[in-house]
Amino acid sequence: MTIGLLSTIAAVIYGGTVSLLALTATFARRSTLRREARSTLAVLVPGRPVE
Repeated sequence: MTIGLLSTIAAVIYGGTVSLLALTATFARRSTLRREARSTLAVLVPGRPVE
């Protein structure tokens, strides 16, 4: 595998994870699940303040 392919795979996995967490933080029924998703997003996305 080339380094470009590995980078692409990593970017797709990262993007999918962030997207799933953003959807969970927005639409989850339980407030604890929304809170946990928001705190995980704060760790993964640079520039977001940590709660």
